[in-house]
Amino acid sequence: MFRPLITAAILAIAGASAAPAAVMRFDDIWANFGAFDDTLGDIANLDVSNRTRNGFGNASVYEEHIEHWRTGFSDLVDVAYPSAPGKVGELAFAPDAGYSVTIESFDIGTWFNGAPAIGSFFIYDSSWNVLWSLENTLFFGNAVTVFPNVTGAAYFQWGTDWDIGIDNFTYSVAPADNLTAVPLPASLPLLAFGLFGLVALGRRRQRG
Repeated sequence: MFRPLITAAILAIAGASAAPAAVMRFDDIWANFGAFDDTLGDIANLDVSNRTRNGFGNASVYEEHIEHWRTGFSDLVDVAYPSAPGKVGELAFAPDAGYSVTIESFDIGTWFNGAPAIGSFFIYDSSWNVLWSLENTLFFGNAVTVFPNVTGAAYFQWGTDWDIGIDNFTYSVAPADNLTAVPLPASLPLLAFGLFGLVALGRRRQRG
């Protein structure tokens, strides 16, 4: 009679593990000024698109792509940047129904080999509400890693110049119900072990 309870506890613990993260390394193409297509970043249960806009938020689209550069953005190799000076790069996330996207981290580098540049970064939900931002920040020297760890993302934007590049963009997609269920109570693993103990005790009594 305890086996269904044990199975449920084990499944609950397993379901609490985080969704595996994907990483956009922007090394899909080699040519400088190369335009990324809309297969960039696609994973199971998630369609990713990219574009360059004339400003932040739901501004008009300048071009239906962002671009690649090999080296020269701080100490990064293979970066993505807005396709023109004074513009905004965008990654857009369209998860399957019932799924949610988490943006975990990304690297920031500046042209020319870490020369000073001011950048802004925004994460929006599907209604263009700001979930996270890092605005008008001066970057220079070696690349900087930022950890938003924001769930519910639909758009990620950065700019407003092509002197700001990003790399190692880490994200994940998971069922929204799972995301609301964690973190689990600390007592749940103890519950599973306790159920195992009850089963063992029951077997001993039956043998006696």
